[in-house]
Amino acid sequence: MKIKATAEDRMIAIYRTFSLSLTSFMFLMVPAGPSVIYKSLLIIVLFLFAQAFTFYYRRLRARPRVLMTVIGIELAGIIVLTLCTGGYDSPFKLYVLSPVLIAAGSLSFYFAWSLLLGYFSIVAALCYLLPGSTGKSISEIVLANGNMFLALALAVIVMQMVNGIKRQREEANARTNDTMEHIKSLYHIVETSSQHDFMNIGQVITDYVVKLTKLEKALFWFAKKSGEPAPESRQTGWQHEEERFLFMELEKHEHEWRLQREPVFKSLPGLGDFLLMPVRMSTRFVGMIGVRLESSEGLEGRRWYIQQLMFLSELSAIILERHELGVIENRLIITNEQNRIADEMHDSVSQSLFGIVYATHSLKQSWRKMSEGELEEQIELIHDSATKVAKELRITIYSLSSKKSGGPSWLGMVRSHLKSLSRLNDVEIELKITGDDFSLPYPYHKALFRIISEATGNAIRHGAASRVDVELSLKPKWIRLSIIDDGVGFDTDLIWTESEDNTGGLGMKNMQYLAQSLGGDFQLSSSENAGTRILISIPVGVAELKNA
Repeated sequence: MKIKATAEDRMIAIYRTFSLSLTSFMFLMVPAGPSVIYKSLLIIVLFLFAQAFTFYYRRLRARPRVLMTVIGIELAGIIVLTLCTGGYDSPFKLYVLSPVLIAAGSLSFYFAWSLLLGYFSIVAALCYLLPGSTGKSISEIVLANGNMFLALALAVIVMQMVNGIKRQREEANARTNDTMEHIKSLYHIVETSSQHDFMNIGQVITDYVVKLTKLEKALFWFAKKSGEPAPESRQTGWQHEEERFLFMELEKHEHEWRLQREPVFKSLPGLGDFLLMPVRMSTRFVGMIGVRLESSEGLEGRRWYIQQLMFLSELSAIILERHELGVIENRLIITNEQNRIADEMHDSVSQSLFGIVYATHSLKQSWRKMSEGELEEQIELIHDSATKVAKELRITIYSLSSKKSGGPSWLGMVRSHLKSLSRLNDVEIELKITGDDFSLPYPYHKALFRIISEATGNAIRHGAASRVDVELSLKPKWIRLSIIDDGVGFDTDLIWTESEDNTGGLGMKNMQYLAQSLGGDFQLSSSENAGTRILISIPVGVAELKNA
């Protein structure tokens, strides 16, 4: 696998080449010693070895133990080279800075200093003990080379300071990225939850618990509501056969959970250790949100999980409360609209119909006593009244229907949205619609618009598509939607298997939730450089039966 060189890698490579070139030049300029040809061959071999070590340093930067071994090998080679080319008078004695700087920049503080002090000690001792020594003592050798030792020590200190600053910057960048990911996740949780029924909100939240905590298993256990069955609890990460046992164990402690207001650590037999957090609306206890902890997690890691769960617990309570308020608001809107229609019917149509019924009843009682002209006049009056009622009823119906009154229809809004998207992004979007949405319930309108908007937006933003084909078939019992683009495509396995760092995967899951919330089927197919195809089938009426 090819490792991409960073700016730091390039800087190290340049420094190593420069330092070896400088010491090699000094070695060539020394008149004593081997011949120039021998020195040149030695320098060529050194450059080859230097390139090899530079390559391995780059590949092994993520494997510190192996990197230590390679640095030790190069240092040993430099010691041998130094002894063979003049001892502490060798120009290559300064080249030791190359592996030492790698150690100072990539490995621990203690290893770098141990390496440097070990080099000082070994070179001084060997130069003193080997035959041909000038007879200087160890202290004289150290004093004679004190400036070099100080320069090497200063270089290590500077490198470690730079490395410390680099680590602080990386930690700051990581915190910034985590914060941005947190904000994106917050947006997607709120955005997604607004599109789903109460059942699916629990699944959305557990998916995001796994995403934010980076743990494998999460749950949302719903408590029973007074006088109503408990919503279906949701989980992410457990096998289907484990799910029932998990929620049965949690249900055994329902009384305990209702009294909790702080996070609690709980060990459940056969399931492991859990961190659980109560979810409370302003009016009632909702349930428990939690994660299964890994055995290797320390105290600091658990504190971080507590912070995440407290945040998600408060967010869940807000989402669920908003959802319930939205349901109540929709009911009130429907009720007010029904009352308005009833008032209109009572004030106009009902009164006219009552007049027709009364006139018909009177005619039935007295028609035998009437002349032919009077009878014809009375029937004409009843006919005119019935025509007037039909006209008033038709006006009322037209005022309630955007299709009849000429107001903005749902299909018109879809066309307008895609037209604007096409113009703004210079992308060709072809929309084909068969059938009529007039009798389609509002939840289907809302979900389909969200899916079309999300899919076309993804195709443009993430897929870089130049053409998107949207085909919508509306039949009395089935809705079929296909969205096909010619974009760059992607590996679909990453959407479902990873806690993705990109938001494209979140959009796909949002669309899947929307389709499934209406009892539909979501199919996604894509591959790199081959575009993306989304196929959705939704049976009309299934969602209403499920929620009835």
